[in-house]
This record gives sequence, structure tokens and C-alpha cells, in this order.
Amino acid sequence: MSTWARTVIENVWSLIGRSAPPDFLAKLTYLIWNHHEEIQHIDTVRAYTFGSHYFVEVDIVLPEDMLLNKAHNIGEKLQEKLEQLPEVERAFVHIDFEFTHRPEHKTMV
Repeated sequence: MSTWARTVIENVWSLIGRSAPPDFLAKLTYLIWNHHEEIQHIDTVRAYTFGSHYFVEVDIVLPEDMLLNKAHNIGEKLQEKLEQLPEVERAFVHIDFEFTHRPEHKTMV
């Protein structure tokens, strides 16, 4: 019974979406920052457990006047690069042109 309980406890921690350790987040940040010279800012890097691997979420800032197809290609290649890491199950890359988080929609009064 104690072996079963220990196994359950060990596996629950990997299933509940715990955050990745700081050294892994630093590794991701380094890869992202060096992915493309036009990345202006890294807004968010998150990684959380998904079984024995990680889901990764990244928000990067590219120039506002960059063509959509170029921005898309940078984001897609970054996603592919992150998903090649053995620890990563899936990566999600969000692209924006600013990082101040101003409201995206004006409210009309």
C-alpha cells in the first residue's frame, strides 16, 4: 500500500502543471533571445509540467512595421526550435509589437 501511495504522490506532481525550475526557464530564455536578431523584447516565458515533459508559452515582441509573413515565420521557427528540446511536449509562441499591455480595444462611451 505504501508503494502505491508513494507512486501516486510522485506522479500527481507531474500532472498538476507545476512550473519548470528556474534553470530550465533560463535555458528557454537564452534560446529565445538568440533565435532572431529582430526580437526586441521577451515579455513572458512560462513552462509547466505536462506528464514528464513541459508545455512552454512564450510572448515575444517584434517590430510593429514587420510584415506579417516574416513575423509569422520567426514565431513558427521559434516554436519548432523549442519543440525540438527533449523536455518540451508543446510550445506556444505569441507575437506582439508592444509589451506595455495597453488595452487592445477602445471602449466607446
